[in-house]
Amino acid sequence: WRSSPWRQPCSAPWSLRLWLRRPAVRGRSWNTPLSIYPVHEMNQTHLCNTTKIYVVNGQLPGPTIDITDGDTVVVHVVNRLPHGLTIHWHGVRQMRSCWSDGAGFVTECPIPPGGEHVYRFNVTGQVGTLWWHAHVTCLRATVAGAFIIRPKGGRYPFPTPAKDVPIIIGEWWELDLVELDRRMHDGNFDDNPLSATINGKLGDLSNCSGKPEESFVLDVVRGDTYLLRIVNTALFSEYYFKVAGHTFTVVGADGYYLTPYKTNMVTVAPGEAIDVLMAADAPPAHYHMVALANQPPEPDPQIPGFMSRGLVRYAGSSHNNNGLPVPTPLMPSQHNTMPSYYFHSNLTGLAHPDRHRVPMHVDERLFFTLGLGSICRGTNKTCERGRSPQTIVVATMNNVSFRHPTNASLLERYYDGRTSGLYTEDLPTIRRTRTTTPTAPSSRRGRWRRRWSRRSRRPSYGGSGTTPRWRSCSSARRCCRATPTPCTSMATTSWFSPRGSATTIPRRTRRSSITTTRG
Repeated sequence: WRSSPWRQPCSAPWSLRLWLRRPAVRGRSWNTPLSIYPVHEMNQTHLCNTTKIYVVNGQLPGPTIDITDGDTVVVHVVNRLPHGLTIHWHGVRQMRSCWSDGAGFVTECPIPPGGEHVYRFNVTGQVGTLWWHAHVTCLRATVAGAFIIRPKGGRYPFPTPAKDVPIIIGEWWELDLVELDRRMHDGNFDDNPLSATINGKLGDLSNCSGKPEESFVLDVVRGDTYLLRIVNTALFSEYYFKVAGHTFTVVGADGYYLTPYKTNMVTVAPGEAIDVLMAADAPPAHYHMVALANQPPEPDPQIPGFMSRGLVRYAGSSHNNNGLPVPTPLMPSQHNTMPSYYFHSNLTGLAHPDRHRVPMHVDERLFFTLGLGSICRGTNKTCERGRSPQTIVVATMNNVSFRHPTNASLLERYYDGRTSGLYTEDLPTIRRTRTTTPTAPSSRRGRWRRRWSRRSRRPSYGGSGTTPRWRSCSSARRCCRATPTPCTSMATTSWFSPRGSATTIPRRTRRSSITTTRG
């Protein structure tokens, strides 16, 4: 277990060394390094502009981590930029490895520039597609990749595919991602990406001075079946994904098998991973694939439409598709969100003999309401609501919006018993009642009073409010396999500033709505 003192928070590329721990075999040690991935800044040119981006091993998206159920993963992170960084293993159940979850200032402090950190965790009881990404600032828009967990012995509960292909849906940002995070921290949500991407390619719907951007191409053989591992790494938008002339069989989501069902379109939310089988049973030719971002209709604040287009190319088809136009799938309106409702309503878990039954006895009832709203800046008790520079847009749970700490890890403080002044354990289990709304428009408080704080709720161990196989990993040393690395004092630093000092961003007109991601 290696780590460095935490001195500077924030965002950054690193070098990554990956080991998989498997049972020892003759001629092979337990911990064999598989590869080394340098992480760094680099420039890419799209839409006639050159932009600095953060990548792993020069790849966008980042490299895929491919393991088998039961493996122990060891990741050595070396931070090479002047920003702090953590890596989160999105969807991995951290069983007795809570210190490796990679949530900045929650389970650990960011890795400082020039520092090193080792993530070590076991993956058992999960099979399918997850992903990994940076978890401090908006760097996860580019510092991200697929995390594939294969079944033991290669035995799937569906026909074994000829090949599996990660389909990473993302977005191309021309604005520097660290600057984007500063603006969002200041309550500014007016910035938008320029285009959607499929596996890092903008697609031929985007162009620079009439020259189309490069498209992602999936080469297939007629008669084969392909497992598409679709991951949405976009910061905000949910996406529809469709391939002309083909249908999908949904078989998994977020690291678990699903009851198979057929559909001609996939809906994938930010942070979500969907596994689908696609049979290459169409006449040999070229077919377009399309990823389209949806959004609620007005009066919700509107953002530009984002779409990327790729290509499915059959072996044996001519280079120019025999001079015929390439079919493009018919997509729903970007303002039609009902396909998302119907798609996710059909996601049901596949029956498994090892699955725990849902507890029938309830020990504690928790009612959580997720919402969006605004709070007054600073210590003001009253302020102008709506699109006002006096407020900051926040997401809430039972009218409480989480406020990131800047000088300590919540898990470290909980482990050491020094939580005073950092967070409280009084998160409401129901939404607060209404408060009086003053009549003066300049001092409207809104219908409910919102709080900006750090609150938690600790259920009793073994109660039906928790899954029987889970345990509060931060409760004692016997639960976690490694003790946390303490954070040094950062009382005078700002976690969203690369140099450790807060930066004031000019306030702009603010959107009154944002979308939060899962995880």
